[in-house]
Amino acid sequence: MEEMNELFYREPYTREFDAEVIGCTHVQDHYEIVLSDTAFYPEGGGQPCDTGTLDQINIENVQRRDGAIVHCADAPLAVGRKVHGILNWQRRFDHMQEHSGEHLVSGLIFRKYGFDNVGFHMGETIQIDFNGSLSFDEMRLIEVRANEVIWQNEPIEISYPTHDELQSLSYRSKKELHGRVRIVTIPDGDVCACCGTHTASTGEIGMIRILSCEKHKQGTRVQMLAGRRALQYDQEIFDQDHEISVLLSSEMKKTGAAVKELMQKLSEQRYQIGALQKDLMTYQLQEYAADLPLAMVFEKDLDRETMRALAIALTEKKNCRVAAVLSGRENAYGYVLVSHQVDLKKYSKLLNESLHGAGGGTSDILQGNFRTVKEDISDLLKQLFANLEQ
Repeated sequence: MEEMNELFYREPYTREFDAEVIGCTHVQDHYEIVLSDTAFYPEGGGQPCDTGTLDQINIENVQRRDGAIVHCADAPLAVGRKVHGILNWQRRFDHMQEHSGEHLVSGLIFRKYGFDNVGFHMGETIQIDFNGSLSFDEMRLIEVRANEVIWQNEPIEISYPTHDELQSLSYRSKKELHGRVRIVTIPDGDVCACCGTHTASTGEIGMIRILSCEKHKQGTRVQMLAGRRALQYDQEIFDQDHEISVLLSSEMKKTGAAVKELMQKLSEQRYQIGALQKDLMTYQLQEYAADLPLAMVFEKDLDRETMRALAIALTEKKNCRVAAVLSGRENAYGYVLVSHQVDLKKYSKLLNESLHGAGGGTSDILQGNFRTVKEDISDLLKQLFANLEQ
């Protein structure tokens, strides 16, 4: 319902305004100020509040309480004082674009699929929950249609139908409404009861960008952007893609294929390196002593598979009771311990606690990482396994 002191409804494009202070109450760590009129939108309907200043006093929170618009400030203003309000206009217009964009997307989904918007939040992105299943491909089609409606640049109408008019009007609403109802109409897009602020035309929404679409409870959660924030997002993605295209010497529209090709080459190289490491391991294995209670090997840049293969070879081909293979440098080492004669699992907690590690395994094999120096690792392994009785 539109009230006389709600300038944000009467003239939603107002950036600055003058009003009189009609109430000021000290509440804990702030002051709650009520004005004779205000352009500050109070939080509600999924839309965040406006911020700005009243005579250079910061207003960071605005709420509707018991029919009054309460402006939360860090300093008082005298009742009867004439004040000048200035909105953070970029924030307000972002919200107008976002709220209108959300209506457009929700309305198109309702028209095409019959699904209701059952949850709505505006933050870093616009989050909408629908009570039906939607795929990303379906949302991509909605995105295209929403932007087509934007390009038509039709006026967005705000109206207050009479009770009789409402009875014959088909409109969306999340709850049963009573009294005077505010209807927002987007031509070819949506008709919905709403208490938020909106752009004057679809063209001012700017653009719609669908970010994600995933199953949520029994329905679907959609993340999207609208307006300036959608443009900023696309510019950031463009910059990232341009940087990748330069690094890969690829056209920007072909970076995906270039990355796949690079990943394939890296996979082949890893396979070749792994094969070479195994060949080297077989050769080096001849140099390791046999029948040791503890065979301990420190190497650089071994992958986990090679470490595990070397540890198993030391126990099975060299008949070592416990094999410990570690790879890393300074104070960070990956580890693999193998034994077919000692229950390693009972040592796992002690090893990780003593050597600032994380990992685990079975009685035959332990693997993980230690965050300490080589000397400490070596000393503890020798203490635990070098002198075990057969």
